[in-house]
Amino acid sequence: MVTFVNEKTLQTNQRKPSISLCMIVKNEEACLDRCLKSVHEFVDEIIVVDTGSTDRTVEIAAAYGAKICHHPWENDFSKHRNQSLSYATGDWILQLDADEELFAGDGQKLRQTIAEGGADYYNCQFHDMNKDGSVHGVFYLRRLFRNGMGMHFTQKVHNQLQTRGVEAYSSIRIRHYGYGLSEDKMEAKHIRTTTLLKEILRDNPEDAYGHFQLASSYSMHREYGKAVEHGETALALRRRGGLRNGYFVTAFYTVAQGYYALGNSEDAERVGLEALEFYAEHLDICHLLAALYFKRQSLDRCRAMSHRYLSIYDEFVKDPSVIGSFYCHSFAKRNEVFFGLACIHFFEKDFEQADAYFLKAFEDAGRQMDKAENIGRFYLEQHMAEMALQWLVRAYEAGLPAGNLPGILTERPALFLKVGSVYLQKGDPKAARMCLENADEQGLAPNERFEKRLMLTTIAWRDDRIEDLLTDLEGLMLSLGMSTDRSVESLAHLGQIVYDIAETFCGQKQWAQAETALQLAVQIHPAGFDHDKFHRLLLNA
Repeated sequence: MVTFVNEKTLQTNQRKPSISLCMIVKNEEACLDRCLKSVHEFVDEIIVVDTGSTDRTVEIAAAYGAKICHHPWENDFSKHRNQSLSYATGDWILQLDADEELFAGDGQKLRQTIAEGGADYYNCQFHDMNKDGSVHGVFYLRRLFRNGMGMHFTQKVHNQLQTRGVEAYSSIRIRHYGYGLSEDKMEAKHIRTTTLLKEILRDNPEDAYGHFQLASSYSMHREYGKAVEHGETALALRRRGGLRNGYFVTAFYTVAQGYYALGNSEDAERVGLEALEFYAEHLDICHLLAALYFKRQSLDRCRAMSHRYLSIYDEFVKDPSVIGSFYCHSFAKRNEVFFGLACIHFFEKDFEQADAYFLKAFEDAGRQMDKAENIGRFYLEQHMAEMALQWLVRAYEAGLPAGNLPGILTERPALFLKVGSVYLQKGDPKAARMCLENADEQGLAPNERFEKRLMLTTIAWRDDRIEDLLTDLEGLMLSLGMSTDRSVESLAHLGQIVYDIAETFCGQKQWAQAETALQLAVQIHPAGFDHDKFHRLLLNA
């Protein structure tokens, strides 16, 4: 049978699905540009509901071609979110807040996800960012969904998307900067949220979800006593009603972490163990209990809970639905678990396995300078100088790209000399000189100043920078009280000066410096080495 295909229908079926970005905003000039810059190329329209901005928010949105709709604020987040959805004409809706942004490169994932269209709504991976750029927590939220299926938001605050159809998890990542606000804005945000939640609880004091959210707000505000109070109320309502709602996973952690912060480890453990009965794959509780047992020096329990954490972590990476939409405070803290396991192996004198776990901690933390420095400090405290030096070198190198120096090196500048010597041994005199130049001589003992100048002299010789070599030698001679009224017309003359410096060090019984100077002198002028003289001098060492 021959079938006629309408050309217009064919074009419609072949067109790429469109995306509407939907947002509600008010006075977001500080972050809106960052958000729109990350996403505007990958959506087909931008819908912005402005609820009364008095800054440049509307101007910034207009610069990105947004359709701006003005609605006065009515103390109801869901109402305004639903208003933004009502203007959307795209096949799909992406909902973002102004203090969020797509990860670089994930715009293509956004397009690919809707092109495949295997589900009706998708969970996106969120990374809560601290002010210092570290990750506060990782979780999934439903932010990408089909238009026209009646999906909408409920709850005045901490609104929830009411979904329909098939759910899936995407690899789309979004950063949330809600913790990067000024203190005044964070305080205003806290007051606004807790006020709305208290209104809800006045109308319904048996609302477990309201108590849970209020506990979370107080926890973020570091009012742990109030967090525990409302969190325990939520958990009591759960037990009484046999409730199994997913948010109780976070409620358990909020209460246990609150007790831990208050120094009440017994109740923290009690709530934590109950949480694992409620949800056996609770990553955050495993992390908290591992820390609690480590603090108690219950090493076997700490080890078991740490390995449980690592097992759940691996499951989560393979299949994000294992964690679901639960807020995961510890997903970015696997390095802390590795660090704890390293300490356990160290206490058990399994030094090889300890260092292997220290290396895992360092790599997992993104090769951060602070992490390597902490490991270096740990080894120094254990009087293991050689192992410490390896980690101080790693810390120094990790800080170089940003021009940062490990605090322990600036506190103890003699350690720069140790790190510099490593580069000399590796045959990298340029890196050695750069390192040594950071060693503030005011913080060095006299013999350490001599060591620094000798090393700089050695580096200048290896680099064939004779002018720098002469300058370094002159400074060294002045420090030793030697006459600098000497001419250098050959390598033999140069070598003799260094032999004389070595002899002076011998006379002052500074044997380590004497040996270094003698080695350099032999390199410069081997024929000038007086074996009998230095044999006699070094016999006194």
